[in-house]
Amino acid sequence: MARSSSYEVVLDASLFTPAQMQPVALGRLGFQAGTRWLRDHVASHRTLVAQHRVGLVLWAWQLEYEKPLRFEDADAVQVDVRARVRGPRSSQLEVEMTVGGPDSVAVRSRAASVPLRLSGDLALSGASAPLPKDLVDRFHDDEREHSAFRSRIPALRAALEREGEHLGSHDSAFRLYRHHCEMADQWYWAESVGFAGAAREEFVMRHGSRAPQLRRALAEGVRKVDATWLRAGQLWDVLAVHTEAYLYEGEVAFVHELGLAEDDGGGPCAIVLERA
Repeated sequence: MARSSSYEVVLDASLFTPAQMQPVALGRLGFQAGTRWLRDHVASHRTLVAQHRVGLVLWAWQLEYEKPLRFEDADAVQVDVRARVRGPRSSQLEVEMTVGGPDSVAVRSRAASVPLRLSGDLALSGASAPLPKDLVDRFHDDEREHSAFRSRIPALRAALEREGEHLGSHDSAFRLYRHHCEMADQWYWAESVGFAGAAREEFVMRHGSRAPQLRRALAEGVRKVDATWLRAGQLWDVLAVHTEAYLYEGEVAFVHELGLAEDDGGGPCAIVLERA
C-alpha cells in the first residue's frame, strides 16, 4: 500500500495574499512535504546528499486551488503527501501534496524531480542519473510507476498561442539575492514562481486599464500554476522575465519565460504558466 505522511501546519498571515494562500508559500510547503515523506519512509534529505551523494532537482510543478483558502478561514491546515519513483529507469521522483481546508481539500500540488549523482563539491554540482537501486528498493511496489511524468506546459502554451486572444506582453527584470537561494547559492525554485507572480502584477498595473479581465486576475489571484525548470539561476544573476497574456476559454492566462538578462545562449531557465 502506498504510504503517506500527514501533519498539521499552523497558519500565519505571511502565507497569504488577501485572496488566497500564496503560490510561493505553497511551493515551500510542497518542498517541505516531499522532504518529510522521504525522511519518514526512505531517507532524509541530508542523508541523501551527504551519504548517498544523491540530489533532487525540481523539473516540473503543478498547483491547483480547488476552493478558496484565505487567512480568515482556518487556524491550521492538514497536509497529506505521497511520493513515488517514475520512469522505466527510476529517473524521476513524483510528490503529490494536498492541503486540507476547513471542510475538504483546498489545494493540490504535484512535483516531479530529477535525481542527480553529486560530485561532492560545495556547489552540489552533479549529473542526471537514476536513483541508486538500494534507494529504489525502499519504495513499495505501488510507489513505482513505469511511465514518466510529463509537463503540461508545451500543450497549454501551444493552445494559448493557437486559440487564445493575445492581450499583450511585458518585460521585467529581477536580481537573485541570497534570500532567493538555497545552500549552494542557486535559486530556490519556489522563488522563481514569485518572480513570475511579480511580473504578472507588473503587467496588470501597466495594462489593466484597458482589460477588466486583467484586473480581476490580480484581485482574485490565480487558480492554476504550471511550471518547468530547465536550468538554475545563480546568486546575483539578473533575470529577464518576458510575459505574454491571453484570454482563453473565459480565463486569463499568463506565460512567463525566465532567462538570464545577459543571454548566454543557453535558453530559458524556467517557464511559468498561470491561469486566473
